[in-house]
Amino acid sequence: MSKPQPYMLGRKETGHYRSAFNKTLDIFKQLDPIHMAARSGAAYNPETSLFTVKSFGRDILVHYPSGQTTFTTSELPLMGWRLVTLNYLVRADGTPLSDHLISYRELENGNVYFPAFQRESILSLSRWLEGKSPDLLSRAITNMGGVPCPGADLAAVIPALPRFPITLKIWFSDEELPGAANILFDATANHYLHTEDIAAIGGYASAFLIKEYQILTGRPWRPITL
Repeated sequence: MSKPQPYMLGRKETGHYRSAFNKTLDIFKQLDPIHMAARSGAAYNPETSLFTVKSFGRDILVHYPSGQTTFTTSELPLMGWRLVTLNYLVRADGTPLSDHLISYRELENGNVYFPAFQRESILSLSRWLEGKSPDLLSRAITNMGGVPCPGADLAAVIPALPRFPITLKIWFSDEELPGAANILFDATANHYLHTEDIAAIGGYASAFLIKEYQILTGRPWRPITL
């Protein structure tokens, strides 16, 4: 796994995430790490008390029972990413992937959160696509751990978490239609994450692709703050 990109790094302070972190940590500390590893697909080393969670082409280390979450470089992932990773370990129930794709709207209470998810993830990515190089986009997706799949002009399965793949589909603009994107999930998604967490991890998939592309082109990029 490659080292984290600068845009993936977060601050030490949990800020307004503090209450959510504390709630998850209370549950995390009470669960058996061996069982969490088996249900989540993450590796666990009893000698070091560390989970290794593969996410977007990187290895994230989670210490048990403290919940301290870092990259293998000891740098901190983005705050929201750390929280989603902990929530994943706590919620995962080991349900096998179905290989059936669903939209965000089809998740538990997906209709409630869909307008925000569509605006912040799908539409923002769709509007950004204009004029972008398919070859560079493909490279950016590969750098995020994505594996090409059929179904669009450019499509890939991105391992957001061990048993939580995200399918990204991109259609480039032509003379009649503007570019478009979609983010889909396995039908088992809610067995591993709450619908709000799925919005967060889907948002990272969109944001990471944009940042990765900007880095490949040498263009300036803004840090992600969540």
